[in-house]
Amino acid sequence: MIFYNAQLMQNESEAKLYMVTNPVAFKKFEDHESAIYINLHELVERAIKEKEDPIALIESYLDITYTGGQTVNEIASFLFHTDKMVSAMWTLKESWDQVDETLPQDSLMYGGLGKDKARQVYMEITLRSYLETLSQDKNG
Repeated sequence: MIFYNAQLMQNESEAKLYMVTNPVAFKKFEDHESAIYINLHELVERAIKEKEDPIALIESYLDITYTGGQTVNEIASFLFHTDKMVSAMWTLKESWDQVDETLPQDSLMYGGLGKDKARQVYMEITLRSYLETLSQDKNG
């Protein structure tokens, strides 16, 4: 199941940064954050399989110098701890703090983008598109 919550992801950019797959809806920020961390690993791994250079992409899009190792775990961890990603996680945490759990589940899962659009956006996410969106984040 694609986890999309209109309260947490109020536009397409936030959806790209925060949407993940999970068998059930998240109940708290820390679980969602962990799933995003796993998703970063998957994006890095897929980029490598598609002959992309994740390190070059990170350096280019985030305008930083990569100082980590060469494994998928090291690259994803580095990305997760960049200023832009920390800022994005802080924004998500603030949104979680304001979630209204009294709203119907359907409105939480498929709010602003609509079910089909959310699914389409999720299916099109690559490391490159993720970094492009992250680099344009106004909070970082």
